[in-house]
Amino acid sequence: MKTAARVIDDAVAGWLTRAQPHPDAPGLDALVADPDRFIHEVLFRRVEASSNAGSPRAGFVTSDELWEGAVGRGARTPFFRLVRDGATLPSSRVTRTAGAGHRTIDDVIQPNRALEEHAAGATMVFQGLQLTDPHLAKVANNLALDLGHAVQINAYVSPVAARGLELHFDYHDVFVVQLDGRKRWRVWAPLDGTRQPVRVGPRTPMPTFAELAEPLVDTTLEAGDCLYLPRGFPHAAETVESASGHLTIGIMAMTWHQAVRHAADDAVAGPSVLRASVPAGVTDGPGLADLAAHLQPGALRRWMVRDTWKRQPATRLRPLHPPDIGPDTPVVVTPGPLLWSRVNDGRAELGLGDRTLSLPTDAAPMLDAVLRSEGCFTLAALDTPLDVGSAVVVGRRLTAEGVLARG
Repeated sequence: MKTAARVIDDAVAGWLTRAQPHPDAPGLDALVADPDRFIHEVLFRRVEASSNAGSPRAGFVTSDELWEGAVGRGARTPFFRLVRDGATLPSSRVTRTAGAGHRTIDDVIQPNRALEEHAAGATMVFQGLQLTDPHLAKVANNLALDLGHAVQINAYVSPVAARGLELHFDYHDVFVVQLDGRKRWRVWAPLDGTRQPVRVGPRTPMPTFAELAEPLVDTTLEAGDCLYLPRGFPHAAETVESASGHLTIGIMAMTWHQAVRHAADDAVAGPSVLRASVPAGVTDGPGLADLAAHLQPGALRRWMVRDTWKRQPATRLRPLHPPDIGPDTPVVVTPGPLLWSRVNDGRAELGLGDRTLSLPTDAAPMLDAVLRSEGCFTLAALDTPLDVGSAVVVGRRLTAEGVLARG
């Protein structure tokens, strides 16, 4: 598992970023043997399977732990559902009403009914685990740091000889991580329209087996195996002679369509040349080439980062009881969502993913120094123009916000 920070001085966006992964949770290197090759040759392009020789992949979760979390902590819909033969069972069959304060809620799991339906052939689907499981929240954030896109995590726990979802394709890319048991997967080449993101035009109808040629992949995943499916590749899965549990790690990738549309909207938000009329005859000669100069790539890049991290779980938390630190107290930068610093409208900003800190502009060099730091350091040793007393004030604010912790 990776622990090293990655610091990038992004001149285009006008900021400094720091990726500090959680050391106790896996990242992309736990899913693929060569992350660099995967990103440059496979990601968003083609199907790929990798084997872990029948050993469960360390650092994820087990089917038993997923069940324990659901039945022992009063899971609510839509964070779980049961599927049999391609159809979702009515939630009323496995939920009940309960009182919570002065409110009545009607979507709390009935554990024994859910277990009965599972024993009768239904697949238990756990949804949005990055929001409900603290460890998988760290996994999702590590992967988002590696991939630069938002990540969601679901899980499917199926009994023997069960078929959960029908033949279908997804509007996002997926890693399938086999947790335990075995499951047969068939994957076909995409059809016309299936590679389109859901935000562009109407939804494409789901394919039928009659429309498909021979599958690109027909394999049975065992514990520890991983299968990567790009957006739009039809697939079907079924258990064979054993029960099965697997994660689906979805990459909620933004598209160039979204990025360009946002860039244009951002460029005309204030006074802009783009509000002017297109000159007569511009289509007959130069002029359109100048359009890109007005789309503000720095603002676009900042929007892409903010759009990704506002969707990720907050795994860098403010401590209930911040430790007292002084100029010589060893401190470290905490893991979690991407950090970024910049000066904006005369204020020093530090982006934390789910929120942004605003400090006096004099603090900007110190924020950059913190983001560039390696391992343990002290506030007194930072390369910053602030006097030691001011550096301690800023450092204590960062400690209170969970950015720094005792080393």
